[in-house]
Amino acid sequence: MTATERFRYDNPVILVGGGDVNWKKLDYVVDLGHPIVAVDSGAVALRAAGILPDLIIGDMDSVSDDGSWPATTKITEISEQDTTDFEKCLYTVPAPLYLAFGFLGKRLDHSLATLHCLIKYRTRRSVVLIDSVDLMFIPTVPLEIVLPLNSRLSINPVAPVSFVESTGLKYPLDGLTMETGVAIGTSNAVTDARVTITPEEAQRGDYMVITPDSSLPCVIDWYGDR
Repeated sequence: MTATERFRYDNPVILVGGGDVNWKKLDYVVDLGHPIVAVDSGAVALRAAGILPDLIIGDMDSVSDDGSWPATTKITEISEQDTTDFEKCLYTVPAPLYLAFGFLGKRLDHSLATLHCLIKYRTRRSVVLIDSVDLMFIPTVPLEIVLPLNSRLSINPVAPVSFVESTGLKYPLDGLTMETGVAIGTSNAVTDARVTITPEEAQRGDYMVITPDSSLPCVIDWYGDR
């Protein structure tokens, strides 16, 4: 049995890395009962907070199997150095949704590597990255989501993307084309509880949505309804 088969989950998975962790929102998703996967040094942060992960995975340069972990915590070392620990988790632990904490903040190169993985796996893995202020995700189908009124919503293209239409936004996206270094969509605002965003069909998955962390329950619900 491969590691991928061994650690397949049918429910959303909480990933915790060693960056800045939004503990309030982490406590919220832990209370939902989802399995917790610590990505290397994320295990140290979790233990300090009194949270035991179900699985620890990574190259183990920050944590070791020293016998102090309970039998309920599985530890898997992946020694290859061609990928980050975040990517190791994405290819080793299949799940319908990843709620990822501690992969942004602190070191800028680590944050950029995380965004690289989010883009690389956008058609294969559904990931919500949560930092201390915001969350981000990449829709690969037309977005129709309920969000808090007046909340901020930003669009950041990961490839050239043209939008057919949108509803529920202060600044409509209808007919707009965005591209990194050319045009982006920072600090739009939600004007209707139901927001829809429809890009050209061939360009689905070519933009990130960034909203305040208060939108997390809405984003989880949207993924659950897909």
